[in-house]
Amino acid sequence: MRFLTPLQLIGALLALALIAPASLAQAQDEDRVRAKFGGEEIRQSDIEAFISQLPEQVRGAPRDQIEPLVVNELINTRLVARLARAAGTENQEEYKRQLEVVAARILQNVYLSAQIEERLTEDRVTKAYDEFVAANPPTEEVRASHILVEAKEKAQSIAEEVRSGGDFAEVARRESTGPSASAGGDLGFFEKGQMVPTFAEAAFALEIDEISDAVQTQFGWHVIKLTDRREAAPPTLDEVRGELTQQLQEVILAEVLAEARKGVTIETFDADGKLIEN
Repeated sequence: MRFLTPLQLIGALLALALIAPASLAQAQDEDRVRAKFGGEEIRQSDIEAFISQLPEQVRGAPRDQIEPLVVNELINTRLVARLARAAGTENQEEYKRQLEVVAARILQNVYLSAQIEERLTEDRVTKAYDEFVAANPPTEEVRASHILVEAKEKAQSIAEEVRSGGDFAEVARRESTGPSASAGGDLGFFEKGQMVPTFAEAAFALEIDEISDAVQTQFGWHVIKLTDRREAAPPTLDEVRGELTQQLQEVILAEVLAEARKGVTIETFDADGKLIEN
């Protein structure tokens, strides 16, 4: 990972201080005081709230590098805010305009978070999982072993040997040039799309314990033995929970936005003031 220089970090921190309010801090067992000045304190929760709003590449910087910069920036922000209050900046229209924008953003974030928490129930996740399983029927898998050699004649000779009673695994260990030779040629279970097309077509066309003729791929010539066939089990709910949760969050956000826009007439205009037809 490439870490930012102190100068780059300061730039990121300053930019964030200007455009993004810190999120509400999470309660901590030990909310340590990290700075005191003029009757005010900076606590660990303030630092964590600030860092949580930083770009990902900045958040990944070492804590001993980033925390002193954050503390210093928080102190600067509060001290400059004192000067602004003393100068009457809170009464300026530009301050009120920006405050309204930030307040609306905070209201949106808090409300959306609450709606996601309320609507993202376990029943809804389970229903989404059932729909996922129904939309993704199980695929067929086969288990096969193979012996890989360079020449077609050699492959045909091996096919005849194992069909005549030769032990496939022993012949694979002796003759195969493939990485599965040490496992007796066993490739385990695989789906059709996991193998090169020629090999997959030949393997899936076999009956259990049937041995193929010589099959050519870009790797050489194969003799294939099918050892088992099954339907692949669907992923468990826990395996896809993260993906389903993310999808449901997007669905819930769309629901809330639809509710917010219901019954509201919205008109948008281009840069020249012309009404944009929707």
